[in-house]
Amino acid sequence: MTYENIKTVILTFLVALSGFLTWNIWTYQPAYELVNNQRTVEEVNIATQKELKKIVKPHQVIYHVGGKQFGSVDNAYIDGVIGVIAKWKYFDVEKYPGRVTEFNEKIVQGDNTEIIFPDEVPIELYKRVLNINEKDIPKFDFDRIIINSETQQKQEGIVYFYSQKNQEVYVSNVSPTYINDFTDKFYESARRLTPYFLYTVSDIKKIYLPTEKVEMVMHTYYQNPLDSDLFKEALFTDPSFVQRSVVDGIEEYTDDASKMIVDTQTNMINYVNPVRSGDSVIGTNNVLQKSIEFVNEHGGWTESYRYVYKDDFSQNVLFRLYSKEGYPVFNQIGMSEIYQQWRQSEISRYVRPGFHLELPLNPEVVTKTLPSGYQALDYLQRKKDFKPSLLQNMMPGYYMTQGPENSVILLEPGWFYLYDQEWRQLIWEEELNNGLE
Repeated sequence: MTYENIKTVILTFLVALSGFLTWNIWTYQPAYELVNNQRTVEEVNIATQKELKKIVKPHQVIYHVGGKQFGSVDNAYIDGVIGVIAKWKYFDVEKYPGRVTEFNEKIVQGDNTEIIFPDEVPIELYKRVLNINEKDIPKFDFDRIIINSETQQKQEGIVYFYSQKNQEVYVSNVSPTYINDFTDKFYESARRLTPYFLYTVSDIKKIYLPTEKVEMVMHTYYQNPLDSDLFKEALFTDPSFVQRSVVDGIEEYTDDASKMIVDTQTNMINYVNPVRSGDSVIGTNNVLQKSIEFVNEHGGWTESYRYVYKDDFSQNVLFRLYSKEGYPVFNQIGMSEIYQQWRQSEISRYVRPGFHLELPLNPEVVTKTLPSGYQALDYLQRKKDFKPSLLQNMMPGYYMTQGPENSVILLEPGWFYLYDQEWRQLIWEEELNNGLE
């Protein structure tokens, strides 16, 4: 091979190699991981998720029998009632054609059952619990489901959805067979339940109170703190960028926008998330649904919490702890509550207990007898500066306190009343004021 031929071969090889390398450079795509603006983290389950019917739940069932009232707040009993009416088929839901004032009188005088919720419930949400499949159901809120047991000579049974706050009534039809079965199973045996009396606050506001003294069990639990890191993983957009600091027993978690404070003395968690502008606004009917879904997303139902309050305008929702017997639990600094505030479509503030109640410590059952509803109401009415028009509700319940070294939770029975938008404890002179009053 001549020298010229060798040069030609080498030159051809170099040209081919250059072309190959150039093509690889142009077509090379590095195996970078895709970066998404949306948060992608492993699912966090702090405790458990819960069904809608366990969160949005009545706190009282009242039967009107022969001009008298009987009822129950028992957990299992109320679950049984809801379990039955959830199987009914509701149809022809429409606004009540009569006057609401006459309706109020009709309920007390007739053979009716009142299923009473702590606050307004959107039918758009609760129809998931009830068997309501109508597409064009009107939108409304209610705080009472009223079942009329008088089905004689009627083609259909009647169920009312009543809003005491808004003074609106909607009526639905069900099969009379459902009503008859309900009457046989619940209404006919109502006289065996706790006797109640009706206290009329105003023409539109009524409260049912027990006529006899109330015996309640005192509870003591071990306070088991939850792992704050789990809440960090659940609440922050990117937990890897969160900074943690501890000063005087206060843990603080922050990123460039949000903050979570954990008080290690009370084990309360306070998460604040400034809302960006431009996000869509939650509909008023959806704020309760959104709040329940938010807690379910991180399995945040550590105890038996129930929905007790919402403010559609301010987009605030409150859930309260209930005892296993069915009584509400109160605390001055919110240790028995889960509070959410929404702004636009995001959680803006989330305040809740950072502990779980475990291992009841009572070796023996210890009870406390509370005054009757008559006695409690009389004592309240004799309080200085008491204004009856500001009374909104009243019921037996528990007050939560921390025991020695903040490791024990005590539930102390007492009477509580909702007065001028604030829950207070009714303290007799011989009792010490524990702070809710």
